[in-house]
Amino acid sequence: MSEKKFWLATLSGLAVVTLVMGFFANQYYLEKRIEEVSGRLLLLSNLRREALQRYLDTAEAELNFWSANRKLIVAQTYFRDRWQEVEAEGQNPEAIIRKLYRDDNPYPQGQRSKYDDAGDGSTYSLLHGLLHAMTVQFVDKRGYYDFFLIDPAGNIGYSVEKEDDYGSNLLTGPWKDTGLADVFRRALAAADQGEVVFSNMEHYGPSAGAPALFMARAMHEDDGSLLGVIAFQLPTDRIVQIMNFDAGMGRTGETYLVGDDLLMRSNSRFSEVSTILEARVDTATVRRALQGEYGVAFTRDYRGVDVLSAYSSAEIDQHTWAVMAEVDRAEILESAAGNRPMLTGLMLFFYGLGVGSIWLVRRPEDAAPMGMLADLDGGVDLGDA
Repeated sequence: MSEKKFWLATLSGLAVVTLVMGFFANQYYLEKRIEEVSGRLLLLSNLRREALQRYLDTAEAELNFWSANRKLIVAQTYFRDRWQEVEAEGQNPEAIIRKLYRDDNPYPQGQRSKYDDAGDGSTYSLLHGLLHAMTVQFVDKRGYYDFFLIDPAGNIGYSVEKEDDYGSNLLTGPWKDTGLADVFRRALAAADQGEVVFSNMEHYGPSAGAPALFMARAMHEDDGSLLGVIAFQLPTDRIVQIMNFDAGMGRTGETYLVGDDLLMRSNSRFSEVSTILEARVDTATVRRALQGEYGVAFTRDYRGVDVLSAYSSAEIDQHTWAVMAEVDRAEILESAAGNRPMLTGLMLFFYGLGVGSIWLVRRPEDAAPMGMLADLDGGVDLGDA
């Protein structure tokens, strides 16, 4: 083989080997990067799920505490008994309390909780004033939306916000098919066990159609007899705060919740308007999460974008919510590509090293005759012969 052909074949072969090495090195680094991002997404998904669970566990503990509060028990006993007395007198207790604390309330909706005493001198207003000062402070400090006392017949005898559900009946009234009515009925059914029950999140008419989540449990008198139900309306703001956590999420990462109806229970990072109960997310990883599975996979998200998706689930009483943590595939590839200049330089170094090594190996063979003649010429005196 001629020298020219040898070097052409050698350089071409080294180039192929170097490219193959570079390809596998790049794939290895990309896989390691995906593994690293997957671990971080799974961790974020777990942290958000645990934060949500802590919030709901705290709310449950507070509801249990208030269900045994002596002042509430006294007030609820009166509200229940007085409601029955007014009905027995042929009057409409719903109309009476709504006129006092809703129709004649000097504050607009959203601020009606500022009105603590209608000033009519009734025992209801006296108890309302004493109770209201305590419950309003609790709702404001702890970040709840509303606080209800409901008698066993389904009549809402007390509410902090005094919305359109105030005074209505949850078994026969206009809100009998809502989440509040659902938890009322289930709390009554579980009264002997004292269980705390949660509704699913849904649009709630009395709150201007805003998304609402309710929790409730039965209340009992000192002798153990059923007194009614206490219920909280939880704000979606707290859930949004828990899920809108973007520290360490990069440019495209987000965490969000999806209900078993495939509608979001939190806001999308990429939307300027609320996506709660508005955006539908029907992806492979969401469906796996709703089936109780746990893991990470590439999929196409609700925006039609390829993402790396970590999925798990949270059990909210009778409902399952998918807890998602995702980042765009393009951002992962972009971050992995950031090391390509270094990888290219390293491959060029190995290529040059290979070429140099072959040249050094071949050089003595080519240079040996000349070197030997030079040594002979310089080391032997032939004289004049």
